[in-house]
Parts: sequence; structure tokens; C-alpha cells
Amino acid sequence: MPLWPALCMELVLCKWLFAFLLCFWLIFSVAFSVEGLPGNSKVRGVNLGGWLVVEGWIKPSLFDGIPNGDMLDGTEVQFKSVTLQKYVSADNGGGMNVTVDKDVPLSWETFRLWRVSDSVFQFRTSQGQFLTCDGGFVYATAESPLATETFYIERNFNTRVHIRLKSGTYLQASKASQITADYRGTPGWDNNAATFEMMIIANNLHGDYQLANGFGMPKPKKFSRGIETALSL
Repeated sequence: MPLWPALCMELVLCKWLFAFLLCFWLIFSVAFSVEGLPGNSKVRGVNLGGWLVVEGWIKPSLFDGIPNGDMLDGTEVQFKSVTLQKYVSADNGGGMNVTVDKDVPLSWETFRLWRVSDSVFQFRTSQGQFLTCDGGFVYATAESPLATETFYIERNFNTRVHIRLKSGTYLQASKASQITADYRGTPGWDNNAATFEMMIIANNLHGDYQLANGFGMPKPKKFSRGIETALSL
């Protein structure tokens, strides 16, 4: 056999042998300590999570210090009017009106947060549309988020929140079971039409995007240190 084809074949065989040995070593030899487990507990695995990508379950402390850290990008929430005692709902799961008339929260009443900053959010429905407000009523009809799909969330120490437009007007639950943007002034935290209970249903996305988005551009050094820590695991 000519020398060059023989060398190529030998290189290919060496590559596959190296890959096999690496997989074998990862399966039977690699063990990563997981933050939060007692003593010398180990978790064995074959993926490269925490080395090439950030995975919050491996190093939860990377996310410590993020403002509103329970409202990371991708968090699923539900809102309940404190006056009507009904849940905010995107009719048909999106593409239609937004009402406040459901007694039991299901997928139509669940919204996924698109986090702009620690207090500015966009809300995506189960069908993929975004909540939008032109200054009057709120609909679930926007296909992409812009200024009219952006809302400010003000939180109390408990689960109560206010939802405000950039103009300063607050959303409120009307007696007609609709969401309107016509509450003027500053609502208190008592039982008023502009106050809602916010329930966090799922907050399980803790990757590199949630980390960078959560800390934001003013803290790039802190984010970089977090990435370096994750890569060193």
C-alpha cells in the first residue's frame, strides 16, 4: 500500500481510538462535586456541563446577587387580581383578548417572562404571542416584542405586584373582567384594582444566557468571573 494512504488510515484509526478511550474515561473515572451536596458526595456523568457551558444546578452560587433572581428570563408566572379574585388569561392561549375571569390557572393563564432588566419584562403566551398595550386595553396579539409590549413590574415584599407602562399608567382589572391601562396615580398595596398576586410557576432555566441577562451590561466583570468559575469545574 502507498505510504500516504497508509498514514491517513493510521491517523483515522488513532482518532477513533482516542475518542473511544476518552468516552471510556469519562464514563468510569470522571466525578464532579456538586454544590450543595453533603460531605464527599459525588455525581458521576459523561456530559461536559459546567466545563463548556453554565448549568445552575452545578454551581447555584453563580446566580447569587442577581436582582429579582426568581424572575430570570424564561420564568413562568401567573397573575391574580386581588379585587376580582380571578386570574389574568390570554384567551385561546394567545392571539386574542386578555381577560381576568378564570378561577383556576392553566396554560392560558401562564406567561413566560422575557427579561429586559431586573424590573422590565415582556410577557409571552403559551401560543407564542406577546401581551401588548396601546394605552387602552391589553391584548395577546403581538408576534414580536417592541415598546408597546414592554412592561415594568413593581414588587412588594410578598407576592403582590403592580404592572406599569413606560408612560407611568398602571394596568388594572376592570369590573368587566378586562385588563385596562387607565389606573392613574400611584396604587398602594391594599386591595385595589391595580394590584395583582404574582405566582412563580417555574424558574428552572439557569444557563449562561440567564446569568448574563440577569446581571446585565453594567456588571460584565462579575459575569466573566462567573463564567470562569463554571469553566473551572
